[in-house]
Amino acid sequence: MIALIIIGDEILTGQIPDENLPFMIQQFAAAGYPAHEVRIIGDDVDQIASTVAELASRHTWVVSSGGVGPTHDDVTHRGVARAFGVDVTPHPDMIAFLSRHHTPPLEPGVMHMAMLPEGADVLIGSDGHWPIIRKENCFILPGLPPALRSKIPRLIAMLPTMRPTWRTAVYLNADEVLFAEWLGALQASHPEVTIGSYPVVGAAYRTRISLGGPDRDAVEPVAAAVVAHATKYGWLVDAETVARGETP
Repeated sequence: MIALIIIGDEILTGQIPDENLPFMIQQFAAAGYPAHEVRIIGDDVDQIASTVAELASRHTWVVSSGGVGPTHDDVTHRGVARAFGVDVTPHPDMIAFLSRHHTPPLEPGVMHMAMLPEGADVLIGSDGHWPIIRKENCFILPGLPPALRSKIPRLIAMLPTMRPTWRTAVYLNADEVLFAEWLGALQASHPEVTIGSYPVVGAAYRTRISLGGPDRDAVEPVAAAVVAHATKYGWLVDAETVARGETP
């Protein structure tokens, strides 16, 4: 299981719209790691520490975004350190990386970025861009969207390979209330397939039924049952082909 944390007062106050969470959710889900839980929290050491400690104890992996820059409010490293019961300390690999981009002796703000949780790993890619910081099962990523987006595929490649979910969607011209009971019974009879119903406004259809499961053989019959039921009542607008790793 994977948990995602977005860190930043600017996100909570609406000063900057978050772009990272939707991207992270889509990328991890497509790789077979659907997010089990997400949090959006502020730049507060205690809150970061308690959130990371809680999520790291209940999830296989935790990924954070934001709060790793040079200013006073970039406190993610301190929060993660506290979550794991260690201090922050100058990391030689991070100092070496920063020295390639800043003229030594490093300014205090630059050294601030080199203060990492004790025992953290600095995972520098071949592109020479900002590294991925890892402390135990927690990955610490930058909040700047272009920087984060370049890290996600590399981070996913570090994780054990998972079998991507097979997914499809069926689009209906009907309100959920008309088939809610029937859909609930279908879900109960096929627990291996996740069925979601989502109302839509302003489209050529009124409800999207999303189905996902471990393999095509599991998903396809359930999707066919939804199509048949909708066709019987004249509700069917469209149905996607079952595809691996897609997120309709």
